[in-house]
Amino acid sequence: MNNCPDPVNTILVVEDNPQAAKLLSLYLVQAGYQVLVAQNGCEALELAARCHPMAITLDLLLPDRDGWQVLAELKASPVTRDIPVMIVSVLDRQMLGFRLGASEYLVKPVERDKLLHALKRCVPREGAPCACNKIMVVHTDLDELNLLALSLARQSHEIIQALGAAEAASLAKCAHPDLVVTNLLEVGTDFFALIEALQAAPETARIPVLALTAGILDAEVRAKTMGEIEFVLMGESEPLEERLSAAIALLLGKN
Repeated sequence: MNNCPDPVNTILVVEDNPQAAKLLSLYLVQAGYQVLVAQNGCEALELAARCHPMAITLDLLLPDRDGWQVLAELKASPVTRDIPVMIVSVLDRQMLGFRLGASEYLVKPVERDKLLHALKRCVPREGAPCACNKIMVVHTDLDELNLLALSLARQSHEIIQALGAAEAASLAKCAHPDLVVTNLLEVGTDFFALIEALQAAPETARIPVLALTAGILDAEVRAKTMGEIEFVLMGESEPLEERLSAAIALLLGKN
């Protein structure tokens, strides 16, 4: 086949599972995109180079080669390296994906709205509204991390989860979130390590940070954060999600 659809409106879906490929294609076609489907890595590389789609969704578990290898080859070629790649996989390896050049990372099963929001972040259409914000949530407790992520996901943000300061600082350099949200129920070394690590790296120093806290912070804590951190007080009468939403809108409106 030599003919390719209009590249400025075409998404290449790389997925060997026919049902998953059909569902992703349906979401995209209903949103007005044209779709090419590749069932293996070799076909994906050939179609990407020949048809140059506006974006690629990439499964990592492919029959002929590892999806990471496909991503690496896409980013190594001058013909395809500028095509945004969204990983869509059952494997939750966000940090590695961003390090290898992925523009977005979604863990299956993927809802229609999350897929389209992520796609708009990669390649917004001319005249289309901006996609939702990419927010990194950070906590040292996995259960609390999941609860915080769920609360923000309900507000239609793209969520990246990081367990602890070291993972958050490393992932932020690759994923470039618009905002970092962390829980400050117990002020400790992990929180300050996160702030110091973010502010020390040029690529993350300007990322705003929003911290949730159970009480009014003392002068020493505020001095350590140098006024760079915004705080949301938990336990007040107004629902936390509403206060979070207002604080996020205010913070991102400043930047």
